[in-house]
Amino acid sequence: KKVLIYHTNVMLCVANEYAVVCLECITDPTERKAVKESLEKTNKTIMELSLDQIDQFAGNMLEAQNKNNESFLIMSSRAYHSLTSKQVVEIEHHSKIIHSPLTTIENYGGGSARCMLAEIFLTKNR
Repeated sequence: KKVLIYHTNVMLCVANEYAVVCLECITDPTERKAVKESLEKTNKTIMELSLDQIDQFAGNMLEAQNKNNESFLIMSSRAYHSLTSKQVVEIEHHSKIIHSPLTTIENYGGGSARCMLAEIFLTKNR
């Protein structure tokens, strides 16, 4: 059964130094190639996810930084447990992973960690 991807944040997380993506979700070979080449041009580390990992909300992650510019990748525990040990090591090379059980939101709300967070890109006024 083919399930449509309803939003990019379901299958793609772009962080400062890396991107986590499920290229397999992009069924058109030309579009898949274009997305992969576009990500490669950023010189970010590219980590690929499987369709099974997407089903566990692994694409629904968000990078955040604290006031010391330390990087954190926020995800659900379901997403975290779907990652391979190699993927965890690769992510932890760049970011500390923060995960929490979001079972109710994932089971009944249709989203996960990224869907619950908003980014603020304002400069600090002094």
